[in-house]
Amino acid sequence: MLNRRRILLGGTAVAAAALSAIPSALRAEPDARRREVIAWLQGHALPLATAEPGTGINDLEPLRPLIGDARVVALGEATHGTREFFQLKHRVIEYCVSQLGFTVIAFEADFGATLAVSDYVLRGNGNARDAASSMGMGFWDTEEVAALIEWVRGWNLTHDRKVKFYGFDMQSAAASTVHLLAYLERVAPTLATESDRILGRLCSHNSGTFADVPAAEREAMLAQIKTVFDAFAAERAPWVAKTSEIDWYLARQCAIVVQQCVQLEPTYSFEFRDRCMADNVHALLAAEGPGVRALLWAHNGHVQRGLLRVKLNHGHELTNMGSLLRAELGATDYRAVGFAFNQGGFRASGGDYVVGPAPEDFLDSVLAATGIPLFALDLMHIPADGPVAAWMAEMPFQRFIGADFNPDNELLYAGWSDPRDLFDVLAFVETTTASRGIRRPSRVAGEIKSNKEPTNLVLASGTGTPDGWYVLNDNVSPYVVAFEDGASPAGGRVVRIGRSSSTLPWGDGSLSQLFDAAPWRGRRLVFSAAMRADAPRIGTGALLVIGVYPKPGKLLVAPVAAMQAGGLVRSPDWVRRSAAVDVPADADTVQIRLAVTGNAAGWFGDLKLERLSPTHTH
Repeated sequence: MLNRRRILLGGTAVAAAALSAIPSALRAEPDARRREVIAWLQGHALPLATAEPGTGINDLEPLRPLIGDARVVALGEATHGTREFFQLKHRVIEYCVSQLGFTVIAFEADFGATLAVSDYVLRGNGNARDAASSMGMGFWDTEEVAALIEWVRGWNLTHDRKVKFYGFDMQSAAASTVHLLAYLERVAPTLATESDRILGRLCSHNSGTFADVPAAEREAMLAQIKTVFDAFAAERAPWVAKTSEIDWYLARQCAIVVQQCVQLEPTYSFEFRDRCMADNVHALLAAEGPGVRALLWAHNGHVQRGLLRVKLNHGHELTNMGSLLRAELGATDYRAVGFAFNQGGFRASGGDYVVGPAPEDFLDSVLAATGIPLFALDLMHIPADGPVAAWMAEMPFQRFIGADFNPDNELLYAGWSDPRDLFDVLAFVETTTASRGIRRPSRVAGEIKSNKEPTNLVLASGTGTPDGWYVLNDNVSPYVVAFEDGASPAGGRVVRIGRSSSTLPWGDGSLSQLFDAAPWRGRRLVFSAAMRADAPRIGTGALLVIGVYPKPGKLLVAPVAAMQAGGLVRSPDWVRRSAAVDVPADADTVQIRLAVTGNAAGWFGDLKLERLSPTHTH
């Protein structure tokens, strides 16, 4: 998953002083007016029996006229880690699939990664728990999402009308690149080989973000993607004949996502990301054909049909996916369901959190004052005049918590708008609990610490993990590290990194170490190794990575990283590859990695580090 350091829904809290430019929202209501608002809400709320899936759908029947004939119903959430939100969305999906004919579920998750979920719900390959993790977003790796995936699989086993599962996000290209290369290998092997050479580094999360890619290499990637698009257009008929119409659509969509991801970096744009997500929803609707009805699962900030305005962003208005889809599909075909809560637990980066009751001037507090613990509110038919309309027009604050949360600045995690401008329906949960993450093996084996200097390059000491190194692992299908003595071209020790067969064609495992950058500053650092691989599938293989991190206390950025020249190593014969980086004057730490991506094994030996002048060409 790409670094989300710049993403609004998961960003770092700004200082409270920065909020002075934000207009005030609803202040504490006079008692009489507040009582009128609460009384109206009590009389018009649509109580829900439970959030628990599999308990019947009769209480959801009042949603039928609110959903109407919409092609797209977007289900939001006020946090990315609330059990009751996930469960209630599961119930709404059960209702929409079984009663209203919806056949597509699409998540705020990378498109290529969710193809593994689709493979499970349609064909039974893999299992629901690993499918949840395969989406690449930690907040979906939960028991609640796995239960939804299992329900979809059960539906498809017993019904002719199948439900498909997709993603519409584009923050990682790894899985999409693997799928694209695999498709090209089926229909155009020569193009596949050329694309693998230029785009192969995108198959691995180990090779850094696109902010690290030199401009010339980025341009070469975009040019190759254009070549691929031209081939999709020119060869559509023969490619469809070799595969199928839907396979052609999905492979081309993988190419689109790869292009979007390359263009997203190095300067992240929330609005560009949401424009891409809206485009990807349109592409899925087109692929599935006229009449398809889709359910979207994402944060409130993405699905709301009004512009985004939150404290964490100093109140700047941002165009989001929901506002684009509403404008393009129209009010009849796009319905947005927001979710709100008053107090309780949720998951976010760093662990589980609990917040107390919302402040009195928050929308969430007024909804809680109804005394109804779980209900839906029809926002489309609020009277144009009266106390409720006046209250909503004053744009009350509402909780707005994304992937990250800082409890010391709790009240900064809020947005404000007239809720009628954001959602057609609002679901409210008075008290919440944290979503339940699926227990996984640790991604890190060994102690992560920075060495004073490069350590144990001959891989001689240590059992399981060589001394001075640690393992970074895919936590669904972990990679195993083993040693072979006297097996390198020079007769030295070799380390093997490999993964047993997995239903996931992508994933990463690496053996890494960190060391002090000071002796290398102002020089070009070249890391090389003898390498070979057992990588039968295109888009998989072995690679070297070298990264440089800034001094502590500076703004966190992705490491400056470089993959070895020549792309992924797939050859069973020994080759020597190198990766190089110019170490800047403010560098604090260097990281080197021996890495394997996908269902493959890689062997590494005869490691070498060289310090060259920065003008030296390697």
